[in-house]
Amino acid sequence: MRKLFFLMISVFTSFASNDLIIKSSQCSVDITMNKLENSLIDRNLTIFARIDHKQNATDVNMTLRDNEVIIFGNPKAGTKIMQKDALTGLDLPLKILVYKDAKLQTRIAYHNPKKWSKNYNLKDCKIVDKVTTILDKITKEVISTPCGRK
Repeated sequence: MRKLFFLMISVFTSFASNDLIIKSSQCSVDITMNKLENSLIDRNLTIFARIDHKQNATDVNMTLRDNEVIIFGNPKAGTKIMQKDALTGLDLPLKILVYKDAKLQTRIAYHNPKKWSKNYNLKDCKIVDKVTTILDKITKEVISTPCGRK
């Protein structure tokens, strides 16, 4: 029952727009990011960077709630998408943000690839559907595993 409750909460999406997908995590930002990073590694996805925005703010004597982004992808799939429309390079590689919101709840957010068709010429690009599916699968996996596990 508890797992079902968390999965129901996890389907929380952006208030303002379907361009963003936002899910809740019961874990801290750091644990959620570690689980996310491990999941990406397990899938042999390339991790280009992990950026700690809170630490960057601290470095310039400013404050920010926990806020990290991971930049990752599959260069083969990304290249195929960019071959259809070079402007997709603005959204590739993929990014997932994990942050504490104003209510101190950990959230996972990313752009919905299905909405790329608004900005890019991706007609009949089946890879976008695969990217959408894998992002959903990875993030659901991350938020459904206990905080003490990968």
